[in-house]
This record gives sequence, structure tokens and C-alpha cells, in this order.
Amino acid sequence: MLEIINYNSSSSSYNLYTTILKKLQFSDDIQQSNREELFIKDVCTRVSKSKSVLYVLEFEEKIIGLIALSATSITDQPSIQIDYIFVSNSFRNKNLEILNDFKPFRYLINLAIAIAEDMSKRLGLRYIVLSPDNDDLKDKYVKVGFKKLNKEWMFFKI
Repeated sequence: MLEIINYNSSSSSYNLYTTILKKLQFSDDIQQSNREELFIKDVCTRVSKSKSVLYVLEFEEKIIGLIALSATSITDQPSIQIDYIFVSNSFRNKNLEILNDFKPFRYLINLAIAIAEDMSKRLGLRYIVLSPDNDDLKDKYVKVGFKKLNKEWMFFKI
């Protein structure tokens, strides 16, 4: 059964990092794998310190992907920031029937949009923002509707 598990500072377990680490499949490239693991560790630390909320997409005891979100402000506009988005290696670039034939990356972006739209009704949020890690990711975000804000940041208008 497909689950979206929400972790925040009050619900995260003491060993959140270890719990998540066991269910992920990192890149086959050692350097990239080490980098991904460092990002996951950082995200789990941010969750424990109430800086981010983590949404984990899980199916049959395997993590398909995850997305970490936090509150921020861009150009004096309240926004939701995508701190990190990750898809397990075995699920990357695959349309999955359990996700209504979406790729996990797109499914996680749609989840962030749905959360932001719901919150904007109560808090007046205007944007989802992110700072892509590299130029290849910028192209990927453009394909799902993000626009360039400046050299570092991209945005999606809610």
C-alpha cells in the first residue's frame, strides 16, 4: 500500500536518519551516493530542529522518494521552500502505476503544490521556492512549471 508519511519535530523518531537510510537506494556512483546521504542526514537534522517537515513516499517497506519543506520568505512574500527532494535510485525516471503513472519526482512536486495550495488558504502563501543544486536540475524544474527568479532561486506561483 502506498503511504505518505509526514515527519516533523514532534513526530520524528530519535533514529529518523537511520530509519530512512535503511529504506533508500542511493545512486550507483559512490561520490553521488555519499552526497545524497549527506543531504538526507541534513534534512533529518532540520526536521528534528523544527526547521523542516519531511514527507516520505513509501511502498511495501521501500521509500520511493521524499520531499522536505519549510517556511520562508522571498521578496517579502510568504512562501514554502523545497529544501530537498530525493527519489530512490531504483524508481528514478520511471512512471509508476501506483502513482497514477506519474514519475516519483513529478508526484512529489504535485504533493508540494497541493500542500502549498492548502496552506495558502490559511496563511496567504504566494510561492513555492527552491534553489536547484545544479543546472541539470534547473531544466527539470522548468519542465514542471518553475520559473527562474534570480541566479540561485526558482519559484512556482501558487
